[in-house]
Amino acid sequence: MKKTILAFAIMIMTFTAFAQDNDERPFRIPSGYTGFLETGLGGVWTQYGVDGYLYSVSTTHGYHFNDKVFAGLGVGYGVSIFNSPKLVPFYGSFRYVILPTKRVSPIVRARAGAYYSMKNFGPYGNVGAGIRFATKSRIAFNLMATYSYYHDVTVTHYHSNFMTMYPSYYEDRQDNISNVSLVFSLEW
Repeated sequence: MKKTILAFAIMIMTFTAFAQDNDERPFRIPSGYTGFLETGLGGVWTQYGVDGYLYSVSTTHGYHFNDKVFAGLGVGYGVSIFNSPKLVPFYGSFRYVILPTKRVSPIVRARAGAYYSMKNFGPYGNVGAGIRFATKSRIAFNLMATYSYYHDVTVTHYHSNFMTMYPSYYEDRQDNISNVSLVFSLEW
């Protein structure tokens, strides 16, 4: 009976040691091409207050110079659920993976570029921080909190006067849009 328990214990320790040995290696990020597909939802603020929610989709493609540093170019599309216009940002992206050999690692990201909407064109910026969840294949998932800034956007506001004798009307005005979003991304 003691020999059976001892043999079983040695077998478990061997499998555990083997699993721990292989646990670190598959999560290293190789140098070379990397792509990201992201989607996010967050609140929109203008100088006049809260202005609804912004749903965004973006794709970024670039190069991992080593297992920590990524740089690339991307394009996105953002649409507001309420008054803000449809926004198309074009940007350069920088990403830094803090613990690249771990399955779960903190990451930081910065983007700078320009946006286009139907009525104007202007500067765009975005910063974010989050967590990268690696898989044993080359695919990883990222969950991030981000802050975006769009400068001088023409926003159409609807003023409803249904309780008064004045007619309802639309008004275009220049606004700086800030957006805080929760972003989910797929990395390959």
